[in-house]
Amino acid sequence: MKPKEKNLDDISVGDSASFERMITDDDLTSFADISGDYNPLHIENKVVHGMLLGALMSRLIGMELPGKKALLMKECLEFKKPALVGDTLTVKGKVVFKSPSSRLIELLIEIKKGNELLVSGSAHVRVLK
Repeated sequence: MKPKEKNLDDISVGDSASFERMITDDDLTSFADISGDYNPLHIENKVVHGMLLGALMSRLIGMELPGKKALLMKECLEFKKPALVGDTLTVKGKVVFKSPSSRLIELLIEIKKGNELLVSGSAHVRVLK
C-alpha cells in the first residue's frame, strides 16, 4: 500500500477520506505487546485499547489525507463507546480548516461501527513541501 501524495494546494475544506478496518484478536495482542497494557479489560473482555483506535488516525492521515506529506501535530479524541474485537469500524477524516501560511489543516475525526459513533475528535496536520 502506497500513501497518497497530496500537496497543500490539492486540499480544500470539505475534503474527506475514510477506510474500514475489522479489529482482530491479533490486533489486540500486538497492541498489548507494543504498549505493555495487558489490562484484563482488553485481554479478557476484548475491549479495544483507546490508543489502538487513535493509531488508526495515523493510517488515515499518513496514508490517505494528506498522505505522504503529513506530519501529525496534535490529536484530540473523545471515546464515546467501546469498540470490541470483531467490530468492523469506519474511520473518517474531514478537512474543516486550512491555513496556507502555516501549512496546517484540521481534520474532524470519526470512528463509527455502522451508524454508531464510537470516537470523535480532531487532528492538526502540517502538510510538508
